[in-house]
Amino acid sequence: MDIFPYQVHIRLTQAPVDWCILQKTMQYVDLGVSGLQSSALGFGCSAMMGRVGRKPSLRALHAAYDAGITFFDTARCYGYGESEAILGAFLEGRRGQVILSTKFGIVPVPQGRWKRALKPMVRAALATVPTARRLIRNQVKAQFQENRFSRDVLRRSLEESLRKLRTEYVDLLFLHSPPASVLSQDDLLENLERLIESGKVRMAGISADPEVIIAALGARLPALTAMQFPVNLFDLSLMRHITSAQRRELMFVANHPFGGKDRVASSRRRLMELVASPKTSPQLRHKLTTGDDDLLPEIILNLVLTGTGIQVVVASMMNLSHLRANVEAVSHCRFTGHELAWIRSNLSEDLAEADVTVGKTPA
Repeated sequence: MDIFPYQVHIRLTQAPVDWCILQKTMQYVDLGVSGLQSSALGFGCSAMMGRVGRKPSLRALHAAYDAGITFFDTARCYGYGESEAILGAFLEGRRGQVILSTKFGIVPVPQGRWKRALKPMVRAALATVPTARRLIRNQVKAQFQENRFSRDVLRRSLEESLRKLRTEYVDLLFLHSPPASVLSQDDLLENLERLIESGKVRMAGISADPEVIIAALGARLPALTAMQFPVNLFDLSLMRHITSAQRRELMFVANHPFGGKDRVASSRRRLMELVASPKTSPQLRHKLTTGDDDLLPEIILNLVLTGTGIQVVVASMMNLSHLRANVEAVSHCRFTGHELAWIRSNLSEDLAEADVTVGKTPA
């Protein structure tokens, strides 16, 4: 469950950014059979009004939009229920230019005034005492009711989301971290279909761990045409299933591309191992040893998006240097598709080795 994520800190050089220049190179993709188009890079709103306050949240939203990002992903529970409100305020006058994704099924417990007043102190503690993260996350988890997938919760949650987001419809509505048993709730699925028919929801789907997504793909339920799930270099277990489902023109959204700070460190180590490997071609080795700060996000985001069937990758980008690096990574990739396939096959613990010539460019 992603209710209080932390930002992976990757050291990046600070420099003035012209976001409008970045916008001109953003990649855009079609989303299944919906007729919708979105930026390939999505903006994750899970930290807003939780780890990050109002002003820095709005600053990051403005920068993301100016850089060409049009996919914004939130949830009813993010920011203790207030992430949607910040996003809705930002999107006034911009609603028709973006893809708006939200979720239901994890219900935030109403907060008293004293708890709201404590938020700035909690944010300060997270910034100054990183070891407090686990303790605080355990406390935060108690502020939510999970696995709420009744028709009544669906109705009330969507109504509240529309009110907070200041819109009459959402482009995507995901079930948030459901168990596989939800696939048998015919009444809930029928209600989702009615919401799609009414125009309040354009597409519905599931945001869950890989095993639930695999079950949903196998169930072939007409109401569920969008899937969101964690994918990073060490969690690529869904790739085969996505490939086989591509002809059904579903929408696939990846989240948690960096996999947490421990995974980032592991990714760096594995890349250095590839550099030292005699199997790696001189051309690829040269690209992997450039030493610039943007190398890791460029590899990670393009491994997720290239040759996988995944249309959008969602990242938390409250830090403007992270936002810049991620936008540039998906806009200007130095690696060929063949090189990315080879890197993926050598980094993944779950994906079988790709059938490509090792590190060599095909004739």
